[in-house]
Amino acid sequence: MTAYFGADARRIAHAEAVAGHARELLAYVEADPVLTLTVAYLHDIGIHEAERRHGSSAGNFQELEGPPVARRLLEALDADADLVVRVERIVGSHHTPGGVDSPEFRILWDADALVNFAEVLAGKPAAEVEAVLQRHMVTEAGYRRARRLYLADAS
Repeated sequence: MTAYFGADARRIAHAEAVAGHARELLAYVEADPVLTLTVAYLHDIGIHEAERRHGSSAGNFQELEGPPVARRLLEALDADADLVVRVERIVGSHHTPGGVDSPEFRILWDADALVNFAEVLAGKPAAEVEAVLQRHMVTEAGYRRARRLYLADAS
């Protein structure tokens, strides 16, 4: 991921932050850690192709362009074929609520939100933040972490 993104420090930092949250959520949600962390690092891997081919980094274009890039990167690392297929499915739906019914997808969904909420929720009143968290988060552990981060909830 780092080599592929090259000088794009913002995208690298985002993937690393998502992977950090995913790693923490793995302590509370039973999921395949290899798959979970692989999709955490590669979920936005199609963003450059989306921008190049479609002039947009919109989620639907990332979902379209990401799986082939993820496949090439993983095959170059001699990744297990089953892992490659599972990564492609999740990368290809990571902006679609309920995209893949798996614990790995749910961890990625929440981990990505935990990073993105830093911009989205800044300056919003607590009641609005709470409403967003209740609507968006899909794991109990992700919801609790979001409350700690964005509502200063120590519970």
